[in-house]
Amino acid sequence: MQHYRHGGGQVGVAVQRTAADRFTVTLDGRPRTVEAVLADSSTLRLVVDGVAHTVRIARSGAAYHVAIGGETYVLTPEAAAAAAGGASAVLAAPQIVAPMPGKVLQVLVRVGQRVQTGDGLLILEAMKMEHRMIAEAPATVRAVHVADGQMVDGGAVLVELEY
Repeated sequence: MQHYRHGGGQVGVAVQRTAADRFTVTLDGRPRTVEAVLADSSTLRLVVDGVAHTVRIARSGAAYHVAIGGETYVLTPEAAAAAAGGASAVLAAPQIVAPMPGKVLQVLVRVGQRVQTGDGLLILEAMKMEHRMIAEAPATVRAVHVADGQMVDGGAVLVELEY
């Protein structure tokens, strides 16, 4: 089982292939049967419990940015998170980066604003989908590097947070 940090919490994931495009995915101890097809190098087509999902994945350093259903989740492998600051450190990324090139549709925060886990920071349009970038842990917005309507490259720093 691989453990990932998301926000202030931890998620345990285990994947076992059971057929060519079929897997048993155990998420925090709950197994699910998942059909998965790689559409391209960054897009998965999943069927979970009969419901189809398109998932886009981008990697930035050790972190994986996973976009599904209009939300973007940042998952950092436990070993990488611990190496970056030890078990007692806040493990959320202080910089919110664009997981892929896109257009900033709306900045939802301002410098000095206090945000809580799950609060929206901005909305990025990429690959014809809206991705809501969220705070992974309680923080204060230290800097906003983009404006509504701005085009950004993948990996560009959008917002900086202070924990």
